[in-house]
Parts: sequence; structure tokens; C-alpha cells
Amino acid sequence: MEKDKPEKFGVVPSELISKRHPILPNTLTIQIKNENGEDLKKENVICHLNIYINDLNYYTYSFIPTNSNGIVSLTRKEIIQNTELKHYYDEGISLENKPVKFDFFAVNNNSLNTLATNLEKYLSVDIESVKKDLKNKGMSDIQIANYIPSVQQKMESDRKLYETIKNNKNSELNFSTGKYKITDFWNSETDYHYELK
Repeated sequence: MEKDKPEKFGVVPSELISKRHPILPNTLTIQIKNENGEDLKKENVICHLNIYINDLNYYTYSFIPTNSNGIVSLTRKEIIQNTELKHYYDEGISLENKPVKFDFFAVNNNSLNTLATNLEKYLSVDIESVKKDLKNKGMSDIQIANYIPSVQQKMESDRKLYETIKNNKNSELNFSTGKYKITDFWNSETDYHYELK
């Protein structure tokens, strides 16, 4: 027999009274522009999103590539799944009616080049070396056999990230004439459209 939920009787559990979910857009669409204000139709310009939940905490969504039209288009679900919000966001609790600040920007090419170099070094390590290192750290053969699939999965994910970063078009942006950064607030759960220049 299923228990009745407190909401059925108009009673909200005390632990939910102070909890609220933050305002996030239904969709977030951003078009990159050139210095003349024209659409910059460049695929794989790597962008970054910071979402400020309060003065001390923010969540990041990194390595967001543009499509072939120079557009980033994200849904609320994608934002949640690609940030730490996935661990606690719950639409079933009340909406926090406080504007949410965010930054969205194109990543500087020098930062991407450094990251690509580091990833390349990391990905050059072969699985046999990883197994040997784990054995030297005292792991048993069974523990190693159980652990290796997660290492391989992470390496495959990092290989895809490496290819995306290595082939970025951020060097084609003229950062000297524009900041390529947006700072704004989401005031309601709706669709947001911006230009990045």
C-alpha cells in the first residue's frame, strides 16, 4: 500500500520549506558576431558558461562548441546535466524568485592550446602502463580489472574533448576589438537570446 504524500493534505515537509530551485532559461541561444556586428558563422568556437547561484557559489559548463552557424543553443536540461546542478536541481520544489547572474564567453585561444597540450600528454599513456602503476600502488588484479573500464571510458571521453579543443576556431576571433563576453541575469524561466561580440 502506498503512503499518501504530505502535499495531498496541504502539508509541506519542513526540510522543503526553505529549499528553492534557481531560475534557469527554458532555452539559451547565443549568436557569435564579428567586429562589424555580422553573424560569424564559425563552427567549433569553444565557449564557457558560469551560473552564479549566490555571491560565493557558481557552477560551470565548459567547452561548449558553436554549430556551423556560429550559434550555441542550450536547453535547461542540457545546462543542468553539464553542471553541478545535476546533483540537486529539482523542479518539484518552489522556484526561487531571485534573478540568477551568469557569464558566457568565448575561451581565449591560449588557454585552449595549453589544455590541448596537457590532454595530449595524458592521452599518450597506454592502458598497460596504467595497470602497472595501479599494481605498484598495491591494487589486486581483481581490483585493477574492475577499475580499468572506467579509466578507458574516461580516456575515450577525453579523446573526444581533445579533438574538439584541438580543432577550435577561437584563434579566428579578434579579441582585441571585442570582449566576446556576456554578463546578464535570468529573471524568469523563458527563452533567452543573446549576441556575443
